[in-house]
Amino acid sequence: MAESVAVLYLSKLLPLFVMPLGLAFVIVFLGGVLAMLRRPRGSAISVATAMALLLICAMPAVAEWALASLERQYPPQPLEQTITADVAIVLGGAVGQPMPPRVALDLSSSSDRILHAARLYRAGKVKRVLVTGGNTSWLPGKRPEAELIRDLLIEWGVPASVIEIAGASRNTYENAVEVRTMWNRQPFQSALLVTSAAHMPRALAVFRRAGLPVTPSTTDVEVVDRSTVTILRWLPDAGALEMTTRAAREWLGYWIYRLRGYT
Repeated sequence: MAESVAVLYLSKLLPLFVMPLGLAFVIVFLGGVLAMLRRPRGSAISVATAMALLLICAMPAVAEWALASLERQYPPQPLEQTITADVAIVLGGAVGQPMPPRVALDLSSSSDRILHAARLYRAGKVKRVLVTGGNTSWLPGKRPEAELIRDLLIEWGVPASVIEIAGASRNTYENAVEVRTMWNRQPFQSALLVTSAAHMPRALAVFRRAGLPVTPSTTDVEVVDRSTVTILRWLPDAGALEMTTRAAREWLGYWIYRLRGYT
């Protein structure tokens, strides 16, 4: 069942208020209200709390811990240790639309998914590649992302004849629903689910809930082992705040999906 446009918008907007930056804004706003109510102590506490929240979430050590809590659940495997399967299912969210002034698609930080799928095929680990990913409602008239990824896979040496696309789905839940519909028409015995390490826990749970025989094939790992710990890992950094935000969004998405019965 596809989700309504209203639900999709809410799924993008509501989490903003519980992410670090949005939550800090809400707390500061509360502090302003308390100041207008002539409660300076409560106002000061609110502002200090918001600053402390941003400071902690912007520490690289905290950001890496938060993202690693997702990534370490399904660590990547070398190609030679990867099992053989009928198909690789590649989730979207890996490329940006070729919108002006771009003259070609844009590789995002998650584009490792596409390269990993191409390597799986070239290594003989899968016979087919199934790409998922459509357009969000606020980008009407654009080609489905699955088509863009298919073109890139062909450019990287994967034959067009072995690539199938599921280009109507707009989020992870709809990815699984659309693939399940295709599976009902043309079943496969096994599949490698290809997505980013941080996204794998939610994606795998959704696809298995849909009854699909998938095995995780993780890529796009961001948190790596560090031999030394320096003071820099405890100094605020904008990139670390963004990483903490992505980890919080993924955990929030996992629990919302669980509450809605998707996992």
